[in-house]
Formats: sequence, structure tokens, C-alpha cells
Amino acid sequence: MRPCEADWIRDSLLALGPDKASPLLNLGSSTRHFREVSKPHIEARLLAPLRAAGFRIVHADMKQDDGVDLVGDVLDPAYIAQLQAMGFRSIICSNLLEHVRDPQAVARACEAIVGEAGHIVVTVPHSYPYHPDPIDTLYRPDPVALARDFPNSQIVASTILADGGLIAEEAGKGAANLIAYPVRAGWRIVSGLWRPRIALAQLHRLTWLVRSFKVSCATLVVRAAN
Repeated sequence: MRPCEADWIRDSLLALGPDKASPLLNLGSSTRHFREVSKPHIEARLLAPLRAAGFRIVHADMKQDDGVDLVGDVLDPAYIAQLQAMGFRSIICSNLLEHVRDPQAVARACEAIVGEAGHIVVTVPHSYPYHPDPIDTLYRPDPVALARDFPNSQIVASTILADGGLIAEEAGKGAANLIAYPVRAGWRIVSGLWRPRIALAQLHRLTWLVRSFKVSCATLVVRAAN
């Protein structure tokens, strides 16, 4: 999740307010360390402001770790039923769908979890390097195509965020970091030669040296059943 992406998700949920969008399920949340240390903007710019506004947030992931409240496979019917019973009124589904083999199935599960009039705030890369975790299917839809994968929902708001490129990203971490980047990148490529996916990811990332990373974002509301 990029900082501008965290801001967009936060503003989308604050516009709905806790009366409409809490409790909130953060699906594919990863760990507390990831949210607060590896990507501190997730906590500082997204989660903390939502909690301050009165949102109750529950973190769900497939891996048991610190900061994960619920552990399970979102395609498991029993797990879906468990989540439905908790009465979630909204879901954050951020940078998850490109890492699953059946994004449409995950989308339908999200709709089932929040039910009629529930909201889903979903983001995926639109122009972004290959980044396996553990896979990357290169699912890169625009917001309209993204919304089509949620067949029982309609768009409330959507956008494509552009967020600089690799040089801008590294420069934002300081001049020394930018100067050292070619050495780090070269080492990652060489050391990853016996792990082809890692080497490929590093090489692919270099094609975004100057072109902007882009993210498709959409807020969806689940329609009433026919």
C-alpha cells in the first residue's frame, strides 16, 4: 500500500463514517510489524485516523502473527460464515487481488461478508512491477474492470492514483539512499539469480525508474438482491 493509497482509502471511509462503515474488516491485513514498521504510513495515515473517528477495525489474514485478529482462508465457506456473523459493514481489500489465483471468487466473498448495503474499498496495482507474495498474477485492471469483478456491487467512487516512479521513491528516502540504490539493486539481481522470481521482480522494477506507479481504487456498495 502506497502512502497516497492509504490517504484515499482513509478519506473514502471517513466520508462514509462509522455509522455506515463500522465495524471494518481489513482483509489481507498482514502483521502489526508490517503495518507499523515496514509500512508505517498504513498505521499513521490510515488506521489511526479511522480509529480516532470511531471505527472498530478487525485485521484478518491467512497467517497467524502479532496484529492478526482473525486467521483463515476467505474462500473457505466456514470462514466466510464466521465473518458474516460478525456484522462487518465495510471491508478494506487492498493489494490482495493480484496475489490470488481467483480474484473474482475473493470479490464475491467480500460481497457475501458485508451483505446488502455494505461497502468494499478495494485497491489494486494498475501500473506496477511484478511483486510475488507468494505469487503475482499481474492482475492490473482499471477501476471499471475492477468493479466488474464484484458482480453484485456498484461504484460509489473511483480513481487511478499516480505516485511518482522508482527514482522519486528512492529520493524521498534521502539523497544517500538514492545514490546507494544502484548498488543495492544490482546486488539483489545477482544474489537472486538462483531464485528466478526474485531476480525477475528486481529487473521488472527497474522499468519504473521514471514512469509513475499507478493504483486503481474503487469504493463499492453491495446492491440489494434481486
